[in-house]
Amino acid sequence: YSKEASERPSRLVLVLPEGHLKAEREMEVDIDDDVPCSSIAVDSVIRMGPAGLIWGSCSGPYDANKLGLAGIHRASFIAKSVGRLGFQWGMFAAIFSSTRCGFQRYRRRNDWVNVLTAGVVAGAAFGAGTRNWKQVAGATGLVCLLCHVAEDSR
Repeated sequence: YSKEASERPSRLVLVLPEGHLKAEREMEVDIDDDVPCSSIAVDSVIRMGPAGLIWGSCSGPYDANKLGLAGIHRASFIAKSVGRLGFQWGMFAAIFSSTRCGFQRYRRRNDWVNVLTAGVVAGAAFGAGTRNWKQVAGATGLVCLLCHVAEDSR
């Protein structure tokens, strides 16, 4: 008897083949145990990449106005902004979700430690080019942890 087995929902199914009574216990499967981490990372890129594209298409024109760009320079700046932000958001999602999945499988637990660690790793990866990469990593880990707590409280 394990705690994990008792937490998963199960149901009793009666199967009656040719007059014999047979009981089977059917367990519902947790998809995180069956799906490879690479597939989870690709799924998160597919979900978050378009969000970055949308953010870039909103912030690109604003930034172009602040810089006073017009014509072909403005269009080029906006296109680069859209592509850059779409790529960055997708990459962040891939790093975060694959790290979280890897820690979850290594530790055999799905808790806040995995989320915090994945947030810090993803934040450190994106903050590596800045002077304050430790602050970026810490803040990203904290934000990811707060999002996990908010999701868990539902």
